[in-house]
Amino acid sequence: MNNKNYVLTTVFFLLLCTSSLFAVEIKYNFSKGAVYSYNYSRQDSSTVNAPVIGKKSNSNSQSLDFIIKSVGFRDNAFILDIGNREATYRRYISSNGDIIGSPAEDRDTFPFFFIFPDVDWNVGKTFTKTTEVSTFGKIVPVVWNFTLTGIDSTRNLADIGFEAKFKIANDDRLYSKTMTLSGKLIFNLSEGVIHQATWKSNYGAKQICKERTITRDLWSFEKQSTHILRMTGVER
Repeated sequence: MNNKNYVLTTVFFLLLCTSSLFAVEIKYNFSKGAVYSYNYSRQDSSTVNAPVIGKKSNSNSQSLDFIIKSVGFRDNAFILDIGNREATYRRYISSNGDIIGSPAEDRDTFPFFFIFPDVDWNVGKTFTKTTEVSTFGKIVPVVWNFTLTGIDSTRNLADIGFEAKFKIANDDRLYSKTMTLSGKLIFNLSEGVIHQATWKSNYGAKQICKERTITRDLWSFEKQSTHILRMTGVER
């Protein structure tokens, strides 16, 4: 292979591997005036077990269509109106998903955004982000792990895996609860929006009784939920 062909081959190879050689940014970038349509669905299944009632299971599902209207950008935050015919919430969102403001409303009310680490992302590398949520009547720290698993350079889409661990303090040694979440999402790098996300959440609670040297379960509860978020359209 002569020098000219070698150089051309090298350049072509580098162009194909751009997504692997350089870091990318995962940031929201809502276009002013655009209306993004989404569908959110959830499938729940729960089980309660107690000596008095035995073991009982239940399941249900729900689906919700909503829009995100990008009103503008001010003070380093996107101004978004989110909702449907029944209710609309205004949120001020930073480019990484932090809620900067939510006028006249509880900021923990639906909807929430994935809050991405403010870093340069590389394929295969995991980044950690710590946030807080209000649940169980207290503020609970949540540790998120995000991993960029791949990039579709043709469609400019990023595949991201994520998991969350809720650090729920079990102060009572006879009563305990746990909550975890894991899933994956597809992020459009050029448009700065989520195209699809699927995740599973698990919650468990248990109370035990100690009588001298005997320990027995009083009751236990488990709930598993499957969540699917899909973009169904966009108007500009």
